[in-house]
Amino acid sequence: MTKSLLYFKQLVLVLCLLVCWSPILLAEFYKYVDEEGNIFYVDDLYSVPEKYRNQVNVYREKYDYLSGEEKSQALQREEEQLRQQEELNRQETERLLQAQEIEEAENRKKAEADQQKLLEEAETKVILEGNRLLVPVTFNNNGLEIEVILLLDTGASQIVLNRKVADQLDIITLKSGTAQIAGGLLISTQLGKVSFVKVGPHKMADASVLIIPHEGAPVNYSGLLGMNFLKQVEYSIDYKNQVIRWKRPQSPDAPSQ
Repeated sequence: MTKSLLYFKQLVLVLCLLVCWSPILLAEFYKYVDEEGNIFYVDDLYSVPEKYRNQVNVYREKYDYLSGEEKSQALQREEEQLRQQEELNRQETERLLQAQEIEEAENRKKAEADQQKLLEEAETKVILEGNRLLVPVTFNNNGLEIEVILLLDTGASQIVLNRKVADQLDIITLKSGTAQIAGGLLISTQLGKVSFVKVGPHKMADASVLIIPHEGAPVNYSGLLGMNFLKQVEYSIDYKNQVIRWKRPQSPDAPSQ
């Protein structure tokens, strides 16, 4: 329960008590005059000194001690004050109810936005081209950040980037070597690292990437999303809706390399 809702309930209770208060509930009170002529009003008979109790006047209504006209005027003033107070209480209650409705509407809107954000993070829209699944992937290296399309490839042991993207990210080569591609052709490769790779809700820090020059006909993807990332995440592919649904990581830094 929010503090504002608790405050609202407490205030409504107080307002109800004020509205329900009536002079009828007042207990009787007593009047006596001492030897010096001072007039006293008390609400307890035992508060009257014993020597004055024989001359005590008992009042069972609030204005019994007034004359008829004064009593009528006093009652009218009191009724008007009660009406004014009731109207103020009604307006305050209405204002609080409106404030509560606004707060609840804002909370619902925020909850819906949060739910939508979670849903968007848990799903990644992909491109299907025949048997190929193309996935948007974000790379960040020392503050340089770009999003590229990679081919999801469970047969690739590493994330693979073409040289053009690697140059854009200013990736430092850690190791050089060669790799054999389809057709038996050997190509030069470089191994590097980026600050992080992010796909959907999953982020892998200090991710290794294999850099290769692009050979052959142009393609509409910039490399391969390989098993050094895929083996650390849980996902399912909805081919009909063309999305990958990810199981959310336990922490924002998962998976780690």
